[in-house]
Amino acid sequence: MSAFDDFAALLEGAEAVKPILRSVREEPALLLGQVCREYQATGQPVPDHNLSFAGYLGEIAVRALVSAELIRQLPGGSVSLYCYDPTPEGLEHYRGLKAEGFYREQSP
Repeated sequence: MSAFDDFAALLEGAEAVKPILRSVREEPALLLGQVCREYQATGQPVPDHNLSFAGYLGEIAVRALVSAELIRQLPGGSVSLYCYDPTPEGLEHYRGLKAEGFYREQSP
């Protein structure tokens, strides 16, 4: 391992950094769940004001999902700046996460 790898491993193991790393992994999945649940309930793209941007990452999670092509960002019109709907691949990932119990603590 390089000196940088040793340094990065040390930081990744630090208690103050663990919540950030957990957020990088979990917040996009939680946001995908919000978009997919509301989309499935309404059949309409989800306005940005209906989404909860909590945690360390906030809007970064949206950018990650759009960049990974798991959700699409659409113009919001007069209701919101943007609306989001899941792509077929996003819905597939949502179903897999849901089946494994990832969303069991979230409201339906």
